[in-house]
Amino acid sequence: MRSGPTRRDFLRMMGAAAGVAVGATLPGIPRSASGATSSSPGKPEQRPLGKTGFRVGTVGIGAMTTRDPEVIRFAVERGVDYVDTAAAYMGGENERIVGRALAGIRDKVVLATKVRIGTVGQMILSAENSLRSLKVDVIDVLQLHGISTEAEVTDEGAREAFRKLIDQGKVRAAGVTTHRGQETVLLAVQKHGFYKTVLVAYNFRSDTGVAATVAGALGLSQGLSNTIRAVAGSGIGVIAMKTQAGGYASPPGGFSPHQAALAWVLANPGVVTTIPGMTSYAQVEENLGARGKRFALADHIALRRYALEIGDRHCGLCGACGGACPRGVEVPNVLRALMYLEGSREEGLARATYGSLPPGRNAAACEDCESCLVMCRLRLPVGRLGRRAHARLAG
Repeated sequence: MRSGPTRRDFLRMMGAAAGVAVGATLPGIPRSASGATSSSPGKPEQRPLGKTGFRVGTVGIGAMTTRDPEVIRFAVERGVDYVDTAAAYMGGENERIVGRALAGIRDKVVLATKVRIGTVGQMILSAENSLRSLKVDVIDVLQLHGISTEAEVTDEGAREAFRKLIDQGKVRAAGVTTHRGQETVLLAVQKHGFYKTVLVAYNFRSDTGVAATVAGALGLSQGLSNTIRAVAGSGIGVIAMKTQAGGYASPPGGFSPHQAALAWVLANPGVVTTIPGMTSYAQVEENLGARGKRFALADHIALRRYALEIGDRHCGLCGACGGACPRGVEVPNVLRALMYLEGSREEGLARATYGSLPPGRNAAACEDCESCLVMCRLRLPVGRLGRRAHARLAG
């Protein structure tokens, strides 16, 4: 039984809203979004997805948390032509949801899913299971899921699996995804030349913080924004995820920052498309309002207000703290799990992420740690956040 409005209900609301006085908007949708997408003339901007041969719009959909296939169909009707899922999402159910959503409209989208690194046989079997779940004959972009090192980029077993799947006509292009060590992965993909796309966590907080500034000054890091530009310039298709900086509640007063967050990401010419999560028709309408939008002063103000609302909770996913805890806590994944819980409000995903941490790698050690030695470029209170993550997600 549906808990929210159906697509027909939402379209009826949109029609009613069009008839009210100028300046009024639907609840929860800012003035800049109301009606902007559906009434925009012409085809939305498309960018080439590196050397894959695909061209896609600048706002796709990350289906990881989308449980209603009708929301995905609604997005495609509104012009979304890039859909991202993974075999790991919802224990495999998410691919089946996407498969139901795309029934009859498969040819309208570039479809991407993911496979974990493993043996050649394991990876081929995983891809074939994805084909069945998605009810498609071919996956447009199959991505090596969640890597962080150059060694993973050059793993010959993974490459062999991809080659076989491409030769068999089951996959069209190979890519990778990364949550940590992102600059390392981007540069390795550029250097070694096998993978055609990289999915990175990228948002307006990605290059902020004193540590990032100092590292750049010392030549230790190009900064994620500059690395994306350089790698994209060599023909790699860069896709941005986690664009909404965790999806935390918007500042009070109905002032939404989410179009501004997308506009900031898309201002980087190296980014081909974005995959914000969308779980409702209103979110689809709002996010699509960022297509063709230029990042302006009002957007800068919106993001400053949003940053204040987020406070010291949001992990920038730079991965710089990886391996920094002397007690072995996998800090980046602990903070990512907490972000899923408190930002995206996806308890199941948060528990699954936290529960997947190996013994001794979760934040149990934070409970009796008197002085956290992990330094964060965003100055997050890592020890306190680790304790909160363990209290809320353990067991």
